[in-house]
Amino acid sequence: MSNFSGRKLAPDLARGFMLLLIALAHANQNLIHLEATAINRVIVLLRQIVVDGRAFPVFFLLFGYGMVQLLRRQEEKGQEWPAIRNLFLRRGWWLLLFGFVHTISLYDMTIGLYGLATIFFFWFLRLSDRTLIWIAAITLLLATVLGAVITRGEYDWGHVVPTAEAAASGGIGTIMLTRAFNWVLYSLILLHQVIPAMALGIWAARKKLLDDPARHRVLLLRTAIVGLALSILGGLPLALMSSLYWNDPSEAEQAIAGSFHTLTGYAGGIGWAALIGLIAGNSRAIRGKLIMALAALGQRSLTFYIFQSIAFYIVFAEGLGGLGATGNQLSSDIVAWLTWIASLIMAGFMQRANVAGPAEKLLRRLTYRK
Repeated sequence: MSNFSGRKLAPDLARGFMLLLIALAHANQNLIHLEATAINRVIVLLRQIVVDGRAFPVFFLLFGYGMVQLLRRQEEKGQEWPAIRNLFLRRGWWLLLFGFVHTISLYDMTIGLYGLATIFFFWFLRLSDRTLIWIAAITLLLATVLGAVITRGEYDWGHVVPTAEAAASGGIGTIMLTRAFNWVLYSLILLHQVIPAMALGIWAARKKLLDDPARHRVLLLRTAIVGLALSILGGLPLALMSSLYWNDPSEAEQAIAGSFHTLTGYAGGIGWAALIGLIAGNSRAIRGKLIMALAALGQRSLTFYIFQSIAFYIVFAEGLGGLGATGNQLSSDIVAWLTWIASLIMAGFMQRANVAGPAEKLLRRLTYRK
């Protein structure tokens, strides 16, 4: 019941659904200037409560979960730790290169974070459960404190698309240099945000919480309810400020709201993962075509994450679709939904044709040297 082409269903299902939240979080970042109209304010409010800072932790929780699955497969093949360590390092360096190319071409830094996290933290796999929990707790405290000034998803109505000014003042070389500099700087700054979810993902994989979700139904249900409730309540203050329903907050209030938004974002990420685990443990649900298409999309999440970036560039960039200069929050969300639906349909066709995601296939070939 939990297998999908030899894989566990729940992690792939979660990745497939989270690509929708990632699309909603990223599409609006391509908008250049916006008026604070009623519809724009409502959409910003809802997005900050449900999406911003909530999808990011899920992917890195699943990233840690997947590292344990990869470790188990290698151990089942009789591989020793030195060989497995080298495998993770190769995978990390290639992901870092993928991320660099993705950044300078389409300006998205997340793939590079996967590479850095693999290179710097693969040794988490050798730690005890107790140590992992302590690491998650300490780094979560750090992310919460820094969330006062580094808040994921904070909205600025005077926002300008990154490198738009560089594009206005220079050519393609200036744009790429700006993106490369920002990639190095922000990847190192944001790396601490990866650790709590990654460590918890490794711990959860050891307990096989998503391998057999039906067995852990009560725990997953409680986690989903508590996590998502905390996420909504904790995200509300910053959402009210960003959507201009809370006018003229003090600097202290903004800092506290940013910290709560960051902290409860991890709770929301864990809640989303638990909720999707519950769905994957439902024998009726997993027979549906939509569930299988979601899992097919999640199995090819790297490919379709890159596809999202390409689609957004075509739709929003000046000289192409041009929606970045004329669109609003509603139009960007519609683009996000349509891109995700297109991804879902293509992934379903690829699954039926037994075609792997090209990005996953290339990464696998480079990692395993085949």
